[in-house]
Amino acid sequence: MSEVRLHIRRETDPEVALGIDVGGTKILVGYVTRSGQMLSSQSYPMDRTSQTSSLDSVWRATEDFLTKPWAGSVPSAIGIGVVGHTDSDTGVWMQAINIPIHEPVNLKLDLAARYGLPVTVDNDVHAAANAELRFGAGCVYSSFVYLNVGTGIAMGIVENGRLMRGASNYAGEIGHMLVDPHGEPCICGRRGCLEPIASGGGILGRARQMLKQYPNSSLHRYGSGLHTQLIFDEARRGDLLAERLKKEAQEALGIALTNVVNLLNPGAVILGGGVFQDKAFANDLLKDIRKFSLPAADAALKCLRPSELDPKWVGLLGAASLVWR
Repeated sequence: MSEVRLHIRRETDPEVALGIDVGGTKILVGYVTRSGQMLSSQSYPMDRTSQTSSLDSVWRATEDFLTKPWAGSVPSAIGIGVVGHTDSDTGVWMQAINIPIHEPVNLKLDLAARYGLPVTVDNDVHAAANAELRFGAGCVYSSFVYLNVGTGIAMGIVENGRLMRGASNYAGEIGHMLVDPHGEPCICGRRGCLEPIASGGGILGRARQMLKQYPNSSLHRYGSGLHTQLIFDEARRGDLLAERLKKEAQEALGIALTNVVNLLNPGAVILGGGVFQDKAFANDLLKDIRKFSLPAADAALKCLRPSELDPKWVGLLGAASLVWR
């Protein structure tokens, strides 16, 4: 710890922040400038066996990154984006579903005590939406929604250049919007949420569950290597199970996003996350939104497109950008 403190006690640069992006499967840590330039970064594993192992993963990743030799500018603050519910005012990680955080953890106090730097904490998709606001769609549109579909699903809502947070910083949990009251069971305890139908994790889970019903499906040959891009590829080749999974995910996302467009009247819809790396799937979804949105909402929707920010790094950019929000 003393080595890290000596490293941090060098003169800090107000133009550089340390970003920590805590996801369900990995943790990204890196130095980022105020203009959005990535100076150095590294990926670390997340052990989500328990709350203790999850937090230990965060501490180990941060400690390892900060103890590596670094001749560049020293960050002036830390921004951390985490899965689940946060209190961004106090810096408390309240709880998470995909990571077993059941008891509140004050990340702000813990990290500040460890490294002697100011700390800002927020939900990971709020952080990614903040990156979009600073470096992406927000440079053109003052009101937009940012939908992230990866392992889970969540949304950042920006209105008049400000992130909408709701009464308890929980706005944007579209992954648990009800799209089919008789649909799949969800990890949240309800049935018919968007996430188990259309997230990357949900699509894969359904594929493995349904493979027995489709003994001739080409998806069998991928075994544990199956992922959503392969499912979309096989759907285009005519595999019946893959076609069903793709169709049902697209329909569920279309229902949810059309409702969002009609409700919030945004100027743009920006798609982010690993599932939308399949451009054809993203474009088909955007056509559905155009088709089913109300005329006035559709007319105001000037932009529907995948994010121009690198999906691999948008969470880390967002986490660091929290320092300057």
